[in-house]
Amino acid sequence: MTRIAHLSDPHFGTEQPGLPDALARHLATLQPDLILISGDLTQRARPAQYATAARFVAALSAPTLLIPGNHDAPLWNLPLRLTNPWRDWHRGLAQPLEGEWQTDTTLLLALNSANPRVWKDGRLTRAQLDHITARFAVAGPRRRLVALHHPPEPPAGEPPSLDQAAETIATLQQAGVEMVLSGHLHFTHVAPLRQAPGILACQAGTCLSTRIRGDGNAFTLIDLTATGAAIAHHRAGTDGRFHPDATVAWEKTGDGWR
Repeated sequence: MTRIAHLSDPHFGTEQPGLPDALARHLATLQPDLILISGDLTQRARPAQYATAARFVAALSAPTLLIPGNHDAPLWNLPLRLTNPWRDWHRGLAQPLEGEWQTDTTLLLALNSANPRVWKDGRLTRAQLDHITARFAVAGPRRRLVALHHPPEPPAGEPPSLDQAAETIATLQQAGVEMVLSGHLHFTHVAPLRQAPGILACQAGTCLSTRIRGDGNAFTLIDLTATGAAIAHHRAGTDGRFHPDATVAWEKTGDGWR
């Protein structure tokens, strides 16, 4: 079994007091194989916020994989945003903008969907879509997951946030991707994509920020099983600690996820 702790949108600079330490302690008890943070590590891409994020990541007790979100490019410094938007990401975190995590049974591609030339919405470029196709073409029998900050298909009632989403979903489907992990919306949600029911969308909430949307602070724990995935959201309680919801078992069938 492979265990992935999916965190998103900590927005350092707006974090709840005491919650980062509580989250790090809770994650240590879960012993995940990977901790994924799917964007918006900072609120305004300031060096001090990156420094705080770096200290949090360094304190985690499992391998980590990070990708940026739209908040991780500077908002007010327009020249920097247009010419070198990820300068402080690299300086503060010393991390690439994209990456992958691979085991004998799983391949997860983490892609940067943030577009510094617009404020909020994201996109995947033709080169990124081609990389998805090429990388999974040689993945063998491994489980195939993709992470990006912006959800390719928003939950019902939410506006789209990824440009050219239909092309992205078609690429994921053709590459045999089973799950797409994202953030951005600040609430938890798990459901098959309406356009591609063979892909399970796993939406993580904000794990630390005060910028919550009625869902509270939460992250998602994903256990990949032989035929599907067992998924539980872990939420911050009034006691300042994280507690799991009931685990939901998802099964992959020929008709999609159920």
